[in-house]
Amino acid sequence: MSFRLSELSRLLDVPMSGEDDPLIQAAAGLSDAGDGDITFAETERLSAELANSSASAVVVKPGTDCTHPALRDENPRAVFTRILELFAPDLDGVFAPGVHPSAVVHETAQITGVLSIGPFVVVGPNVVVAEGTRIGPHVVLERGVRIGARTRIHAQVTVREGCRIGDDVILHPGVVIGSDGFGYHPGATGLVRIPQIGIVVLEDRVEVGANSCVDRATTGETRIGAGTKIDNLVQIAHNVSIGSNTAISAQCGISGSCEIGQGVTMGGQVGMGDHLALGDGAKIAGKSGLTRNVDAGQTVFGYPAVEIRRAHKLVALTHRLPEFFKRLTQVEKALGAEKEES
Repeated sequence: MSFRLSELSRLLDVPMSGEDDPLIQAAAGLSDAGDGDITFAETERLSAELANSSASAVVVKPGTDCTHPALRDENPRAVFTRILELFAPDLDGVFAPGVHPSAVVHETAQITGVLSIGPFVVVGPNVVVAEGTRIGPHVVLERGVRIGARTRIHAQVTVREGCRIGDDVILHPGVVIGSDGFGYHPGATGLVRIPQIGIVVLEDRVEVGANSCVDRATTGETRIGAGTKIDNLVQIAHNVSIGSNTAISAQCGISGSCEIGQGVTMGGQVGMGDHLALGDGAKIAGKSGLTRNVDAGQTVFGYPAVEIRRAHKLVALTHRLPEFFKRLTQVEKALGAEKEES
């Protein structure tokens, strides 16, 4: 697929500048774009690198000094995202249309209008899959699962019994939805397993990254709100509630019964203790350890996590500890010498 830059300008309704009208065959990052590629620069620092770029065209802000043929918009990243969508692989090439002969579909399953069911898929009893959904190879949908419309389920995903997946959801390879929550209590002969009889609900437009797990509730629901994006290798425990449009980065671990608000951002490798609450719009810096609630709109960092400005001061002081110990040793020696003289 290829476009003249003028075609992209019309398709995206974004003004074009420059006399040339290059043929655009791909989209690429600024550092590796070459002939036939379009790239973007949204900051002054990146814009300064444009002079050395071999890209055929760029997306920049109005007023940016640029000799390349360009599309100009106040939000170059958003325009570039739309261009990436034009060059994205055709989904029929990723999910072959039709039902593969090796798939096992229970006679009580309802799959009318499903676009693709790949090799070795298992669709269990009373499963309902809405129209326009695509299911990759080796996926398992257990008894009573409900999948919404236009959802994409990549290879080796497991959705366990009774869980509900909304419309336009994307589950990347290796995701497990509805595994048992980690629930036990002490007994006479050791830990006694608590049956996990709840479900998981993923609302519309949720995306779950590769090898992430969302545990079913002990009772009731583990719920992920509409538009929330979960990165790879994330663990979400039983009875967690996550609001809409929240972003959770790779290797985060969220303990049971936590409540996370809307529009929350969590950096990589955040650990969250159980029964905690994060208010709407909270921001948690990477590698933080949460041991108490975080108010709406607050930004925290550290272990244990504290308000980010205080955290930066604590880190700065920590780096000065060797100096402080050296000075303390000198003071102690001086005081010791004074005592001996007296």
